[in-house]
Order: sequence, then structure tokens, then C-alpha cells
Amino acid sequence: MRKAFMKRAITSILLLSASTVAVANGEAAEFVAAKSSRVGAIISLGGTIIPHREVNLVAKMPGDVLFIAGEEGDSFNKGDRLASQDVDAMMAKRAQAEAQLASADAGIRNAQMQLRNEIENPNSQPNAMMGGIPSMMTMFSNPMRNMSGRGDSGIQRQTNVYGMNVQVETAENAYNQALAAIRELDENIEQATIIAPFNGVILRKMVEVGQPAQPGVPLFLFGDTSRLQIRAEVPARLVRGLHKGMMLSARMDQSGDIVPITVARIFPMADMVGHTVTVKFNIPGGAPAAPGMYTEVMIPDPSTNSEELVTIPPSAVVWRGSLPAIFIRKDDNIMEMRLVRIGELADNGWRSVLSGVRAGDVVMVNPSSSTTSTR
Repeated sequence: MRKAFMKRAITSILLLSASTVAVANGEAAEFVAAKSSRVGAIISLGGTIIPHREVNLVAKMPGDVLFIAGEEGDSFNKGDRLASQDVDAMMAKRAQAEAQLASADAGIRNAQMQLRNEIENPNSQPNAMMGGIPSMMTMFSNPMRNMSGRGDSGIQRQTNVYGMNVQVETAENAYNQALAAIRELDENIEQATIIAPFNGVILRKMVEVGQPAQPGVPLFLFGDTSRLQIRAEVPARLVRGLHKGMMLSARMDQSGDIVPITVARIFPMADMVGHTVTVKFNIPGGAPAAPGMYTEVMIPDPSTNSEELVTIPPSAVVWRGSLPAIFIRKDDNIMEMRLVRIGELADNGWRSVLSGVRAGDVVMVNPSSSTTSTR
């Protein structure tokens, strides 16, 4: 069927006579040589234009939203404050933790002083005396214990020193606990402020000032729109014909323009239900695209045989009534308008021409509907 279509197209094309062409509005004409490219079966798949990077910014702490920096479309730099939540309750807890920290510090100093006093003044603690009169048992037992180093006074002193060390350690633990509580509260207070993670714009705002937010509640969809991509779900049988860096074409939904795209990333795992693989494509800067727009990606079908055809830029084709035409510059700078029969998109994004032009012909890239022809 395809070959029959091509034969009918070739036999039905008429070559118009040469004519000179004036470019309207004084616009400079651009020219390019038609070239032979490989053309195969192209399958058009729907895709969505997305930012190069996008993140959902969520609330990390409970609290009412007190501040929102902007609306959808507003741009911010990395580190700018996007929103803030109420932190009065956490500030009160922080003041309480600071008081506990001061008490623990005083406890450490007191315990250290008691320990030092016990070490420097070992007789400051009461010994085993009853009303100042030693008992008969003490009179006979103390000399033997003192000789062995295990007297009551020695044991008592060791007990006192150990108890003082325990008091110092307990006070230090209380200090560290209060300090950790302050650090945790400081981190929570910091997380109550939403910061821009990179240069970008607010794509969607999900909260308003005064609205309570709980941890995990989305606040913003934030994205970097300086670079755009296309996300498409490609059938698994077509993915084997793609590779990173491969040049393809896409049709923009808003303008209908055909723009070149590049395979940026092929996800390693297919969807188990739809048997498709997610593929991302890079869009060149300046393309008529915006996040969320629909687009059509031209994916070659590797199961279909391809052929070599003459191709030209899609913008080189203008319509004269219902017929497509192109303008070719001859050797003597005379412009010739030709009716052509156009075919499918080639792998390089150019439009194939079934008849009316040959490889090497110099074609005007940017003719317009106001371009006129004269003898």
C-alpha cells in the first residue's frame, strides 16, 4: 500500500515554471540543502512537558501557615523563604529547655565542688562514732582494719568519693539531655520555614495563609523551568529502538511546531500493567513549550523497514490553497516554487518529500504565506 501510494504521488506531481520570489516585510531568507535521510514507520505517542527538576515541598512540623512568599509562576532563588509556620509553642518549649540546661549546669558545678571537698578534706565526713565515745568494738577492731587498709574510715571515704562522682555524672547527663532537647527544637523551628531548594518557580500552591498544616501535607509544587523535558510512556517493543542521546522530533500541542528532542533518560523498569517504559526527552531552549502541556513524540518503529528519502525542514513547507509547496534557489539566484508531495517525519526530525525535490537542492527554510512570486 505504501509503495502504491508513493507511485501515485510521483505521477501526480507537476513542476511549476521558474519564478522569482520576493520575501515579505524585508525578512532575511534562510536556506538549507535538502538531504537524504532514513525514514521508517513513525508512531506518535502522547507525552507531557515537565520541568527538568520538580519537587513537592511538604510541611515537616504541625502549625498554622503564617507566611507565603508568592503565587503560581513567581520565581525564587535557591535559599529564598517560600513559607513559614507558627512556632510559638516550640519557642516556649525551647525556653523551658534552656532553664533545664541552666539548672543542670549549676548541678554539675555543685557536684564537682562536693567531690573536690571530699578529696581535699577526707575527715569532713562523719566517722563511726557514737556521741564522740568510741565503742568497745571499735576500739579493738579499728587497729586491725587500719593495718589491713580496710578500716571504717577508708571504706566510708571511698563510698563518699564514689557517690560524689555519681552526682557529677548524673548532673552531666541532665545537662546533655537539656542540650539535645534545645538542638531538636532548633531543628524543628528551622523546618517550620520552607526554603527553595534550587532556582525555580512555584508551579502549584496548595495552602493559604492561616491554614493549619500537619507533617506531610503538600504546600507547593516547585520546579526548575529553565530546562524542560517531555515525559512519555513508550511501549516496551519500541524502547529497544531508542538510546540515550538519540535525536527525535516532537509536535507541540499549542503551536503545532515540530521541534527536535533528545532522549535524556530511559527508565530501567517497565510498568507491569501497561507494559510501557518511562522515557524522558530534552527539549531545546526557546521551544514553544510550558510545563503541563501535551505534546506528541515521534518514535520510530524498529520492526518496520526504513528507506532513504529526501528530507527538508518542516518549516520549509508552505501551503498554496490545499497543496504544499517549497521554494528552491537556483544557481542564478532565481527562486523556483515547486509543488511537492510530503511524507512522514524522518529520524532526524525533518519532513520527507516523496517527489518534487532532490537531495542537494537549496531550499528556503522560512517562507511565509505572504511570500509572493513574480516573473
